[in-house]
Amino acid sequence: MFNFFFGSDSRSIEYLNIVKNNNDQLRVITLPPNVSGRGRKLKQNPVEIFCLQNNIPYDYFDPDSVYKNMSNALCVSFGKIFSESFINNNGPIYNIHLSLLPAYRGPSPVETSILMGEKLAGYSIFKIDKNIDAGNIVYQDTFNIHQDTYASDVYEKVLILFNKSYDHICEQLKKEIVVSNNTHSSTKKFRKNDYNILGQDILTAKKMIRAFNVIGPAFIKHNDRLFKIHEYTENENGFPIELSDGTLYPSIITPEGKNKMNIDDYLRGQL
Repeated sequence: MFNFFFGSDSRSIEYLNIVKNNNDQLRVITLPPNVSGRGRKLKQNPVEIFCLQNNIPYDYFDPDSVYKNMSNALCVSFGKIFSESFINNNGPIYNIHLSLLPAYRGPSPVETSILMGEKLAGYSIFKIDKNIDAGNIVYQDTFNIHQDTYASDVYEKVLILFNKSYDHICEQLKKEIVVSNNTHSSTKKFRKNDYNILGQDILTAKKMIRAFNVIGPAFIKHNDRLFKIHEYTENENGFPIELSDGTLYPSIITPEGKNKMNIDDYLRGQL
């Protein structure tokens, strides 16, 4: 069972909620507020806010801390890298990585899997060590992805599987599998220009729209205006985007300076 949780952003919350529901003695470690905005005010991160709303004990991360009562910790989307001394001085910390390790290590496993046209996805829970995403695996689960699967679908699927398998995962924590480095692959951190579908072929543009609908979205400059593209359709509509080998039809967009909307609502507003 996990009795500690490390997390600091919105992607941590659903996993924290699952762990909380399975352990009423949970302690959360998060990051202190950041200075934000023109007023330079302190802004609490989503994990701290969740803890306050749900009466969950929490502390701010201190790299020199030794948590003597930490039996097992789960780390999900935590904004710090643990030093080797912190790892050695504390109980085991396990991380959720949204790929079948050792494939797709690094910051963007879901997005890269979709861009590469993978048909099988999954997630791994591994024991954190001094190397990035390279610790011994304690649990993995797989599922199929298809040519219409979006990144958001993968994130949701992993959360469902984690919740369903929580008890079994806790039982597996002492059964570590050594990861071979011979077959590993890595991912990169995507930048804003990586989301631009201008000049791409249709197949690549569709992969980009599906891959980046969480961290992006994909975008294009169309008729001298910037449009974010959240989803596309196979049906023709009044918003054709000409790409290198044909026409793409978006279904959900965010026009420059406006809110996210269905393409039909946008087209009605242009009449």
